[in-house]
Amino acid sequence: MNIQDIRSCMHSFEEAIFLGEEIEIAGILALVAGICREGKKIKIYLFSEAEDARESQKSRIKVEKKRQRGTLTKREEMLAQLNEEKASLMDGIRGITVNGTTYEFCCGSGGRLEDYNLEGRLLVYQFLSSQVPFGFLEDQDFSRMQYAVMELEGDYGKIPFSRKELENLAFVQAPLYCHVPVKQKIKLPLGAQPGKVRKFFCEELNREIHYSVNAISLVDTLEESKKKYREMDSGHIIPKEEEELLLNYLQEICPPGMRNLQIEYECEEAGLEFYTREQLQEKVKIQEGAAATFFLVGEAMKKEGVHGKTLHACLIQYPVDPDIQEVELELLRAVVKK
Repeated sequence: MNIQDIRSCMHSFEEAIFLGEEIEIAGILALVAGICREGKKIKIYLFSEAEDARESQKSRIKVEKKRQRGTLTKREEMLAQLNEEKASLMDGIRGITVNGTTYEFCCGSGGRLEDYNLEGRLLVYQFLSSQVPFGFLEDQDFSRMQYAVMELEGDYGKIPFSRKELENLAFVQAPLYCHVPVKQKIKLPLGAQPGKVRKFFCEELNREIHYSVNAISLVDTLEESKKKYREMDSGHIIPKEEEELLLNYLQEICPPGMRNLQIEYECEEAGLEFYTREQLQEKVKIQEGAAATFFLVGEAMKKEGVHGKTLHACLIQYPVDPDIQEVELELLRAVVKK
């Protein structure tokens, strides 16, 4: 590293309003360091806490070692993925509102303040040199911080609002969804269910979420998909190669003569992900070459369940015997709106 490297990472603020204001954005406590103009671009600089990268790295290494040894189960892999899906500042904001006027973001950048992140660390120094207070981040180690630079759409000859007007600053927030662990095991017979209300505690939302399983049915995914694509004249819908890939995938998750389980459930607060016990106990195979994945997502069924809530369907992409009478399921994860 030399002086030219440092100079290339430094920002040239032609105009700036330094703030150091703390604000909650999409459930994340953030510090708005300043709003600055560089050329004709207006940028907002944000900082917040980040996960401990060293612990995350240890977890990833542990998972990969098990994968290489052939002992990693699907359940372990999916739970480990939850640690890789942490929300960042950029996930939940789309713009700002100042005095009733909305300014949308056109792009953004950022990252963790690791040792190699020279730009991020220099930004902290630049704001500190301008006497910007860092509040709840004052005693935080750099490795446990992240930053985001959000650029307003359009070109500006000057910052279009004053410091006084920024007292009414608000962020335009987008719905932010995240996976959370549930790990709840259920044994049920096939067919209609009594609609018993079940619950699990969601730490992300700090409250209980209620749901009910209303029916469990068998689906011949392979034959139903073949029929659907014949009716759609699939040759004009998707390329032949993709159609063949999809057919191969369908035969893998639902071989001829086998079935898939479809779980009908009611839950207003989350999308639920059910899996069979056998599916989660399978060892993860190491993929060789390019892998193609298709998502067969269960959607709202546009009808109400026994509790007056919209019915949803979760299709379990794992083959089961058509003569099965009882299933051992695990509600492993849920998707919640923060």
